[in-house]
Amino acid sequence: MNITIVYNERPTGMDRHDPSLEKIIEGDEIKTIKAIGKAIETNGHAVSYIKVDSNIYHSLETNKPNIDLLFNFAEGTGRGSDREAQVPMLAEILGIKHTGPTPLSAALILNKSRAKEIWKANGVRTAKWQLFSSKDDVLSKGLTYPLIVKPNSEGSGIGIKSNSVVKNKKELLSAVASIITNYHQAALVEQYLPGREFTVAIIGNGTNALTLPIVELNFEAFPKGVPRVDTFEAKFVYGATGEADMTKTEFCPAILNKKLEKEINDIALSAYHSIGCLDFGRVDLRLGDDGKVYVMEINHPPGLMSDKNESSFFTIAGRAAGLTFPQIVGKILDSAISRLGI
Repeated sequence: MNITIVYNERPTGMDRHDPSLEKIIEGDEIKTIKAIGKAIETNGHAVSYIKVDSNIYHSLETNKPNIDLLFNFAEGTGRGSDREAQVPMLAEILGIKHTGPTPLSAALILNKSRAKEIWKANGVRTAKWQLFSSKDDVLSKGLTYPLIVKPNSEGSGIGIKSNSVVKNKKELLSAVASIITNYHQAALVEQYLPGREFTVAIIGNGTNALTLPIVELNFEAFPKGVPRVDTFEAKFVYGATGEADMTKTEFCPAILNKKLEKEINDIALSAYHSIGCLDFGRVDLRLGDDGKVYVMEINHPPGLMSDKNESSFFTIAGRAAGLTFPQIVGKILDSAISRLGI
């Protein structure tokens, strides 16, 4: 089968303390994309590559005769709130079969507030929240400090900083104003969940969807004094600068009793299915002060790095399940091929 990986390329050699880093961090280094390509070849397929740029429609149209399946690992182009829907939408316009969710679900996955509305409607527990489109909005009576403030439509921890957890009105208004001014979008204000944090990698569809061993974040390995939150710095700065040993920032499999393990897996699958994620994805969850499990967000495409020295939760979970990197990629492909009837 001819499989084409469509991707956004991240520059290499970036200064991890550069204030503009967030603007170019989405996407993946070419070594990551090539590792996925090699894994696809190991599964017996031919591989080609298309880099996302302003000519992405033309590139897909030109290469359509040689594409049996598009491995969608793209973030889209520009900074629009629906950008992750762009590649699946173009693929469907052109009649190209692709991995991952439909355009609608891809857009909803990136829109944190809409995702939470869907989860709430489907009985999937998620923290209380309010969307602020202005710093003059009034905080709902149902929300109490501490709160956490995030951009509504960003991934990769973008906009989540050490000052994102707020303890009073002054801090809240400052954080909201910063999001609206610097990220040009609404701010999601959520009840802060103080408990343990987990992430669940999922491969497959319907009743065949498989949860991999649960990953727990180890905040004790973070630099002293930083908040117990998986911030942008936690994802992209601490490890790259030596401020934290990123091989020690997670436990997998997480140490859990059977009841809690089942609850985490069940709610992760419910979140995955109700939002319409397909083939593979990763669900982030956290415990509240009531001890219950709450879904925070879902990631697609999730990070998929083959290097054992890099903190890539999906791959870490796969290895804990006894899977090699080519086997992880192979299971994703098998799920898409079966679903699409190729």
